[in-house]
Order: sequence, then C-alpha cells, then structure tokens
Amino acid sequence: MTVCNFPSTSEAPLSTRKETVSAENNKPEAQELELWDRISTTDGAERAEVLDELSHIAYRKNNYTECLQLIETSIDIYFHLCMDVYTSQLAHLYEGKAFCHANLGQNAEAAKAFDLLAGLYYIDEKQEDFLRAKRAAGREWYEAKEYEKSLECHTIVSKEIDTEATKYTMGIDTMNIGLALQKLDFHIEAIECFVKARTLFKEDKNPEYVNWCDSFLAASYIELKVGMEALFHSQNYFNYAKVAEDLTMEGYARYRLGQAHRLNKQYVEAEDHFVKSLEQLTLDDTKDWETIIKVNHELAATLFAQGKDEAAKTRLDRIATIEETMGDS
Repeated sequence: MTVCNFPSTSEAPLSTRKETVSAENNKPEAQELELWDRISTTDGAERAEVLDELSHIAYRKNNYTECLQLIETSIDIYFHLCMDVYTSQLAHLYEGKAFCHANLGQNAEAAKAFDLLAGLYYIDEKQEDFLRAKRAAGREWYEAKEYEKSLECHTIVSKEIDTEATKYTMGIDTMNIGLALQKLDFHIEAIECFVKARTLFKEDKNPEYVNWCDSFLAASYIELKVGMEALFHSQNYFNYAKVAEDLTMEGYARYRLGQAHRLNKQYVEAEDHFVKSLEQLTLDDTKDWETIIKVNHELAATLFAQGKDEAAKTRLDRIATIEETMGDS
C-alpha cells in the first residue's frame, strides 16, 4: 500500500493561481494571439507580465511543459531587473512552477520550487504563506522519496508559530513528521509522533484521521515486532474499515491484522486474514501488486509455521513470475 504524505493544513491553494486559471475559462483565442503579439513590442517587467498571462492560458489547457517555459522566461526577466523589487511577482511564478512540476509528476522539482517559494514568503514576512509553502515542499519531497528533506520541512513547520493552528492542523503536521520518520526506519520516534497526532485527532473528533494513525502505528509496531500493540492498532484499523464499509481499506487492514496475529503466533487467525485480504485486494482493476506479493509471502510463512509446507510452496510458486516481473520493473 502506498500512502502519500497528507495534504496541507489549509485546503485553499497557496495563492490565487488556480483561481485565476479557473476564472479564465472560455476566453477566446484572440486574446492569446494578442498576448503573443505583445511579446515583440514589450520588454522588462511588462514583458514578464505578458509571459505570466500566457502561462495561465497554457496551464488552463493542461500544457504544463509550455507553461513552465513561459514561467522560467518571466522569472529570468525579474531576476535581471532586480529580484528584491519583484518578490511578490516571483512568488506567484514559483507557485505556478511548483504546480506544473507536480502535475507532470516531477515531485523533486516541485519540492524545490515550493522551497524557493517559502523563502520568498519568508523574506516578505508572510508567515502563513511561508508555512503553507513549506508544508507543500515537505509533501512533494515525500512523494519524491526524499524522506530526510521531507522531515526537515515538516519539522521546520512544527517549530514555527502558526496563529491559525487547530487540533487538526497540529495533528496533520505531527503525523507528516511521523510518516517521514517511519520511511527512514526511525520507528520508535515515528510512534511517538503518531500517538501524539492520534490524541489531537481524537480531541478534534475526527475518526478518519484517528484511523490513519492506527494504521501507521500498526505498521511501525509490526516492524518493531511488538505483537500486542500491533494487534491493538491493527484491530482498530480493521474496525474502522468495516464500519466505513470500505472493502479496499479492509483488504489492507486484514493484511496488517494478519501480520499482527502472526507475530503473536496465532497462525489460524493470521491465515484467515491473509486469505481474505488477498480476496479483497485482487478485486481492484488496478492491482497493488507490491502489497499482493507481500501478503502472499506472509501467507506462505504462516502456512509453513503450521506445517502446511506443500500449500506454502504452491502459493510461492504461483506468484513467482509476477514477483520476478515486478522486480524487473
């Protein structure tokens, strides 16, 4: 199961780029042609503004590569003029650059742009915008599998004064730190974060995020081979999935629950959960082969532990080609 870093603590975009792009819908092609004509008759800041307007049109068309080229040219102009005078314009452009990279799946480049954006907001003493940009950088570094950089961003945010902080936002920040720590195999430290975040989400009366904390706690306790704690949080994760009637989530929860039972040498229960986990995970059209392979290995180990060697070997033989194929990808 791939768990992405959680969203920013504000659901609103960092500034007005997305709103502006949305508001430009259905503008005639004549305006775009007029803007291109103006490129040859303008220079300096005026030309940079025209390029920015063209970048909005490209963004609206989902032409993110062209949008990036226009943004980069506009940024270069402002830097040559005087960066200190045009920090607000540069912030707007770096935000657009970050969104373009994110839409292209270029998470590391998006993270760099969000980091630069955060720096510009810091210079302008825009604290809330700085925090939102830094959180966004942390999420993108996480998606880029740069977990140390993600941890650094989220840690910086957690130490800053946030006048708009709530139980929910503090929980998100703390959980994001825990997720980065978990990826870096600092499970004891990650558990401390998840426990703290879980408490904040309970105080916020948010069962969905209490559940996510339970799922992450289960994963770390399993890695540490702490059977009873793993079982407790896996059961909570499973209970939420059943109540929410989310079959996909139930498949992952049964996987965790099976692992917890196996840690506690409760092999019959573990086998049952692994079998049912596979039944649910394989229903999806887009299959999570990585997890399916892992569950099969867990099931085989459980079968071996019960002396069902032939069944275990058959299970491993059946997934061998798939495992080899995914390993080569």
